[in-house]
Amino acid sequence: LRTVKLQAEAVSLAAELANGLGIEAEMLPEGEGIFDVVLDGQIIFSKYNVHRFPNTGEIADLVRAIVS
Repeated sequence: LRTVKLQAEAVSLAAELANGLGIEAEMLPEGEGIFDVVLDGQIIFSKYNVHRFPNTGEIADLVRAIVS
């Protein structure tokens, strides 16, 4: 059940990036609960490092800060 919830959150995050920033996210199944967000080859968010899934809008804010 937890895996399904995290998958739904990942899909929601991808939609947020697409709708809000026009960025198409590529989701790669890694297993083991890994959730990294990579922008231009750099990890900008790692669930492993912060021990949580990103909050709503958090990744979009990070991307905006990097690209502006």
